[in-house]
Amino acid sequence: MRRILSFVAPLIVALSVAGLSLFGPAAAHDENNSAKQWDFMAFEVKSWGEPVTRWRLTGLGGGSWTETRKERFKPLGTYPLVWHEIADDPHRAASLAAILARLPDEAPDPANCVNRMSDLPYGTIRLTRGATTIEIAWNSGCMDESHQAFMAVLKEADALVAAAGRAAPVLREERFAGGQTSN
Repeated sequence: MRRILSFVAPLIVALSVAGLSLFGPAAAHDENNSAKQWDFMAFEVKSWGEPVTRWRLTGLGGGSWTETRKERFKPLGTYPLVWHEIADDPHRAASLAAILARLPDEAPDPANCVNRMSDLPYGTIRLTRGATTIEIAWNSGCMDESHQAFMAVLKEADALVAAAGRAAPVLREERFAGGQTSN
């Protein structure tokens, strides 16, 4: 743990000197901040090692949303992944930037979780600006108040993109089988 802290502390200082916080520019909470806070945002939800949903958006609010389509009577781990193409939308980009700006400067550490439930969804969020990508692993199984507040922001961002994804046209389908995808 000390080795991680010795690496992370100088990184946080360097980011703050450069005008960046863990979750965006120092002006992230400024109402006049540009809607294009992040150049690229990606979010992934998994359960039992398998994809549930994922999305990738540019700072313009467009990109793709992928969902799994479960099929009756098929074995676990074999199903189609359905990719939807989401058109650019400055209003969605501004809304998403406002949601993500509410993330705390420091993500809660799941290792410090007191109240834990197993087998709940988990995943990652990746936020990129310029040459800097911040990747945060999350686990919805931590029921501690601070972690649930963090998860509420992620769920709100996910719901916004999922609504756009469900309404968007299907770009392609791939079959997921045993951790591999194929057309």
